[in-house]
Amino acid sequence: MISSLRQCFRLSLNLLEASKVYFRFLVNILQIVKRFGLVGGMGEYVFRLSEELSNSGSKVTILCERAYNSNPKGVDVIELGLSPKPRWFAHYKFSKEVNRWLAQNPNNKRIIHSHERQSMHHVTTFHTTPFRQVKPLVTRFLSFRNFFYERLERRELFSDSVKAVVPVSNLLGEMIKRKHPMSESLLRNAVHPGIFKETEGGFSQKKVTSDSGTLGFIGKEWKRKGLPKVVEIWRKLKKARPKLKLRIAGVSTEMIAHLFVPEDKDIEVLGLIKNKESFYNSIDLLVHPAKHEAFGMVITEALAMGVPVLCSSECGASEIVNHQQGGSLPENASISEWISKSENLLSYSHSQILYDRPWRQVAHEYNSIYSSITKEAN
Repeated sequence: MISSLRQCFRLSLNLLEASKVYFRFLVNILQIVKRFGLVGGMGEYVFRLSEELSNSGSKVTILCERAYNSNPKGVDVIELGLSPKPRWFAHYKFSKEVNRWLAQNPNNKRIIHSHERQSMHHVTTFHTTPFRQVKPLVTRFLSFRNFFYERLERRELFSDSVKAVVPVSNLLGEMIKRKHPMSESLLRNAVHPGIFKETEGGFSQKKVTSDSGTLGFIGKEWKRKGLPKVVEIWRKLKKARPKLKLRIAGVSTEMIAHLFVPEDKDIEVLGLIKNKESFYNSIDLLVHPAKHEAFGMVITEALAMGVPVLCSSECGASEIVNHQQGGSLPENASISEWISKSENLLSYSHSQILYDRPWRQVAHEYNSIYSSITKEAN
């Protein structure tokens, strides 16, 4: 009896100590991002992550230039003000303001998690491809701008405080390692973005007839993301599918008018959209032949809505797409390969399980990273 009580007592002490470590570790997480809110890309990644970290019991503070939405429950947001252009100088100025705030508000129990080109952080999440990774080394230093971008990138990776570098895709992790071999010991497994669904449940299975269908494209950086190739694919496919439509979102008509000729019909340019679900529900295939993309959240958004995707293998999210959900091709594959693959995906009857990755899972993976850093420090 006494032995059992002693064991229970020891177990209680162990649990108490573990909970103290866990609480101490979760008590204060500071995230850094320039644009915070439901603005797509990095800003939305941080917004959803901070919301779930707060829900898991962490005290979360955001340092940003500007917040674009109401703060998630339990999340404190501190706006430091907009930085001047050009872009490289804006990164530098924001970094300087962040460092000033950190110096004025010291807290050695705080985990600092940056999503920007910073220098005083424990964790950094890489959301973009490394700067000028495909250019010869000499060209990176031919301008003041290039010099600063390279300096900011190396500082983000190799500052003394950095304990973990987290890419948003494994493909991006390989890019970082290839350009910066010394980063290998700091690189962690990729943490893919989550998916937020306004509504739960399945989707309506649509039957695409042999002469119709709707190709979709969405992206503000339309040139890099491959819109000219999408237009070419659509034109060629339309010869066999005379009712085939092309629906484009994220860019204005004025910016891409030169891509079309008067003979082009069945094209709809939506510009910036607020309701992405309506867009995905209106297309039968998302085509995303980006030249390079650290991840590509539009890919997983489409998959979550049951829309098949054809993307370039240079997109980080291509590592998620399986043969039941779509496919990928090298960006420089022949146009005939892109057309053939698009035709196959339009003709294929999709009934796959929807892609699902809740943001609470993303928060759980980051909590594991924070925990490992805390253990190393102790």
